[in-house]
Amino acid sequence: MAQKHFGNDFKIYHGSVTEMPFDNKLFDRIFCYGLIYLLDKDERAKLIQDCFNQLTEDGFMVFTAITKDAQTYGQGTQLSKDRFEMFGGVKIFFYDKQSIADEFGNTELFEIIDVTENYPFYLIKCRKGKTK
Repeated sequence: MAQKHFGNDFKIYHGSVTEMPFDNKLFDRIFCYGLIYLLDKDERAKLIQDCFNQLTEDGFMVFTAITKDAQTYGQGTQLSKDRFEMFGGVKIFFYDKQSIADEFGNTELFEIIDVTENYPFYLIKCRKGKTK
């Protein structure tokens, strides 16, 4: 579908993010929308580190993460701290600023922005090689 709309000028990887990295290519920007909170703790840690490792120097990565302010926080079956199964099997981890600091702390995190769409989200920004 992407090739139909955008042509064949770029490489498309089809596979699970838990199997990253798919190659040694480095990227200036990585944007991860509506995904990280669907993974378990180990998978989240791997995805964050894999993305950070594939950034060029001065590269940016941006993630969106659902917050504990969502109306669905605490609903369903609790699987672990702040992670619940609901909607017929969807497993969701709900973030707060401390869990972002804990999970993204080694990736030169520099900004967390509150965003509201259908759910309240955080926009999490990291930059590799930023000036401290």
